[in-house]
Parts: sequence; structure tokens; C-alpha cells
Amino acid sequence: METIIWPVYIDSSKSRNDGRKISKNNAVTNPKLTEIARAARKLGLNPKTEDDKYYPRFWWDSSGRIIVEREEISKKISF
Repeated sequence: METIIWPVYIDSSKSRNDGRKISKNNAVTNPKLTEIARAARKLGLNPKTEDDKYYPRFWWDSSGRIIVEREEISKKISF
């Protein structure tokens, strides 16, 4: 199963309506693809980075995305 992780999902400067998936307390400001990929590797998720992708709501901003493969993964993160 492939799961896409967009940086906006964990960006504290974005609202829930803009695409943030986690609470502001757990989010970070301006997350970088390299940081997300490094964290995903540490979790054993084998990330694939795609730098040239655009989050649909912000089509003018090339934020990129991370694709991880894992059997059972949820886009909702609970701490």
C-alpha cells in the first residue's frame, strides 16, 4: 500500500482547510522534504522523494511529496 505524505500535512503555518492533518502542537514550521524523508527512513518506511510534484491546493508551489510503502498505515497520526 502506498501512502503519500505532503509537507503541508505537518506544516504548522497551514490551517486544516489548507491541508494540515495533525494538530499545531505536533506540527513544524516549513517542513523540508529531506527532513521528512530522513524521519521516514528512521521509522523504516522506505520513502521515495518526488521533488517536482505540486500539492493540488497550492499548484503554484512545488513542495514535492514523499511516498512510503507499508502494509497498514493511516494518514492520521496519533501521539
